[in-house]
Amino acid sequence: MRAPAQVAYSAPVRRAVAIGIRTAVVAAALASPQAIGTAAAAPCEEETAELRALLTSEARRSRIWNTAWLITFATASAGQLTLALTGTKPLGTFDRDFEETLYVGAAKASLGVIVRTVLPLRASVPPPAASPCADLPALRAALADAGRRQRRGFWLTHIGGTALNLAGVALLTYRRSFPVGAASFAISYPVGLAHAYTQPRRGWHAWRERRSSWTVGVSGVARGAGATLWLGVEL
Repeated sequence: MRAPAQVAYSAPVRRAVAIGIRTAVVAAALASPQAIGTAAAAPCEEETAELRALLTSEARRSRIWNTAWLITFATASAGQLTLALTGTKPLGTFDRDFEETLYVGAAKASLGVIVRTVLPLRASVPPPAASPCADLPALRAALADAGRRQRRGFWLTHIGGTALNLAGVALLTYRRSFPVGAASFAISYPVGLAHAYTQPRRGWHAWRERRSSWTVGVSGVARGAGATLWLGVEL
């Protein structure tokens, strides 16, 4: 046999042999329950650790945020009531316009205390299960619950705070004058924005991103000497 013919067929032969070896390796892995268990556990462990760390962080940040704003609103309400009842104006002369502005501000701050007490922002962290894959459904459900709470809390705080401040403008405009109402709005509205935009929202964003992405699952069941491999796609 001539050497050139052997050289011409050597590359295709090598590729065919390589493909055959890879196919055999994959088939052997699929036939091994241990290999399937390892393949199934790896993504579970990664996602479980990520979700648990996220929920733990969001639970801690939610507690801090609730407490901080509860103290802020309580202090603002008590401070404005004290100034109104004692007839004190730190800068300038105490008058009827300033007094009614203080009462309206105290009322809005008191509503903030009630909301933060009755509807506190929460993120629950489920207890660990026997295995990462068994832990995953509860963690995903907890993330969905935290995401919904944060989304609802953000919009209620944002829209509700704006509506409350506008109601204060209307009341002060009716009882005193528009400049008095506008001054009250200029003081209170930035507080409402800070209340909304300092709220923890990582859980909401993570839930939104995961909900709209494709998730590929893999699991295996041992059957005697072999095994069954399952591949699934969830939207």
